[in-house]
Amino acid sequence: MSATPKLPVWTGFFSKTGSPALKINLRGPFGQPVEFEGILDTGFTGFVSVPLLSALPLGLILYGTASVELADGSKQIRLTAQGLAVIEGESKVGVVVLEPSSNEVLIGMAFLRLFKRAVLMSSTTVFLVDEDSTPMPEAQSSEQTEQGDPPNPTG
Repeated sequence: MSATPKLPVWTGFFSKTGSPALKINLRGPFGQPVEFEGILDTGFTGFVSVPLLSALPLGLILYGTASVELADGSKQIRLTAQGLAVIEGESKVGVVVLEPSSNEVLIGMAFLRLFKRAVLMSSTTVFLVDEDSTPMPEAQSSEQTEQGDPPNPTG
């Protein structure tokens, strides 16, 4: 059985609240995959956060606990589990935060890094571009940024 080729671009969408989002399938070793609409949250450094009640049918194995810092700066302890995320034939295992009081699935920076995806958005569509197959512009050095000099494309 051969692996599914990696797609250079995944297409997301904007949720009803206007947040960038992506459909993903999640599961544990003892459950069937369930499709979720996950909000792309660049303020969330983790892999995926799932409401606790939504996580129960996934058959996840508890991994432990983690201290999480919320948007208001407070810290709380959350249960975590290992889960398998599948999108467009690609799959990765990561730590899923089980959120007791949320009704949203969040996709975090660890997810984007593990799948090696860069987020690009137009006014109507969200694109997740494969970093390995797409030329990415080089970032300005901090020295150039501090001096206000434009980047030199010729080096």
